[in-house]
Amino acid sequence: MTQDRTDGRTDDNGRDAELDALLGQLRIEQAPERLTRRLYRIPQEEGRKARRGAWRDWFRAPPRWMLAPAFAAVPLLVVTLLLMQPKQPSRAEVEQARHDVAVAFAYLDRVGLRAGREIESVLGEELRHSVKQPLSEHMPFIDSIHKEETS
Repeated sequence: MTQDRTDGRTDDNGRDAELDALLGQLRIEQAPERLTRRLYRIPQEEGRKARRGAWRDWFRAPPRWMLAPAFAAVPLLVVTLLLMQPKQPSRAEVEQARHDVAVAFAYLDRVGLRAGREIESVLGEELRHSVKQPLSEHMPFIDSIHKEETS
């Protein structure tokens, strides 16, 4: 029994042919008709069971291991809510904010007074003459009242 090991392979062609010949001699056994029918019915029955039981799965309790992430999420949620609570400002920060608001309102007051004076200087004389003149023409007593107030 000499083998040519120059290429590292054994003589598998002879074994393959021998194995094929042995397999060819085997005859295929036929299953009984009753067993064949029963085997063909299995996929149909399983399909019906799956369709019938699908709605029941909604009412079935989940496995206990599925509740573990939910129980782990509750403490995580509590810790997150505690950490996200707004920080209460200190007394010094409140006083600083009050001071800043007072400065802002004082600035707005000064700007408003300055703008009011500028508007009055530009439009004041025009408005007085445009309102006073038509009234004094139609109501002569207004001119006399105005003279009494100024004197």
